[in-house]
Amino acid sequence: MAIFRKLHTAFWQDAKVIEELTPEDKFFFIYLLTNPATTQIGIYQITKKQMSFELGYSIESINSLMDRFENHHKLIKYNPYTREIALKNWGKYNLDRSGKPMLDCVKKELEEVSDISLIEYVSKGIKKEDIKDIFKSYLNKENSNDIEDLCEINKINNDTYNESYSDRFKNLGQEEEKDKEEYKEEDIDKEKDLKSSNVSKYAKLYEQNIGLINGVAYEWIINISEEIDLKLFKKAIEIATDKGKCNKGYIGGIIRQWLNNNVKTYDDLKAYELNQGGQLNDRKSKYAREYENEDESTYQKPTEEQLRRVKELLEGN
Repeated sequence: MAIFRKLHTAFWQDAKVIEELTPEDKFFFIYLLTNPATTQIGIYQITKKQMSFELGYSIESINSLMDRFENHHKLIKYNPYTREIALKNWGKYNLDRSGKPMLDCVKKELEEVSDISLIEYVSKGIKKEDIKDIFKSYLNKENSNDIEDLCEINKINNDTYNESYSDRFKNLGQEEEKDKEEYKEEDIDKEKDLKSSNVSKYAKLYEQNIGLINGVAYEWIINISEEIDLKLFKKAIEIATDKGKCNKGYIGGIIRQWLNNNVKTYDDLKAYELNQGGQLNDRKSKYAREYENEDESTYQKPTEEQLRRVKELLEGN
């Protein structure tokens, strides 16, 4: 850990940064490069809750950003079990000088990494040969240790096989019961993970089209994900976008009308439209037309006269 980190000026001329990263992406990337948890080797431990606290973002926003950087931009790797993150091009801009203090620091920090695959990931971007050699030698040492450990385990297993053979049958019934309980717990965990993954898809659509998610919006998204399918939610956003009113309230109004007519999936909507004697338009439906007559003043900016009158009322005039 250090009290400062350098940000290379080439960051702003990088083609990927210029063409692919949104302003929010750039802000998040700078945070990943300079936050207090960063290390000299570009691999460090940090929780998503810590990111959320330091940036003022919701956990869902952090999940969305992390997913974008890992799977779309392919600039990081994150291990959710060890809570370790690796920055792909860290070595290119930060591991560019040598010296004993620097090399000692690199060796020390490599020893503290739990996920060895992250070391290999960062090593590919290192240009400085002596530092790259340290990464390679560490990886070779770890691979050698793994082979020795495997041989030792096999030896122990062979020596104890006969002794444990009879015990296996003795405890077989107990193990089967234990396995059943573990399978039940795994099924519950998988169901929770599936639900969380499903909600995150709705949240990602919300962030991409409406804005950042706060606590109220997140609760709303959870409820929406339980009432309508993802494709129908996307359709509601498209309708609101066509009207230039892509906000939570307007989209919620569209969804309420659908639910009042028992429309819960995109297929339900297509069937409903056909039953009404019309055809479903891919970008604009009956619900968009119904909102044509909505009072536009609800969304207009107040006039100077209205602001003056409110100020008078507040001041008691």
